[in-house]
Amino acid sequence: MYPIHIVFSDNPIDQRHLGQSGGTISFTACGLPVFRFETQEQLQIYMMLKGESAAYENR
Repeated sequence: MYPIHIVFSDNPIDQRHLGQSGGTISFTACGLPVFRFETQEQLQIYMMLKGESAAYENR
């Protein structure tokens, strides 16, 4: 299985969620930073944490 890359965010909360989900910051071949997940499960956890954070902010 190939790693999953999504757009990098410089938001500290997004980076904290990345770490909590088991993802890492990586770089593309041309040197751009991306969020990297080894499994679909890690990505799903990240998205869940991000969604919970957004719901909390909208209260």
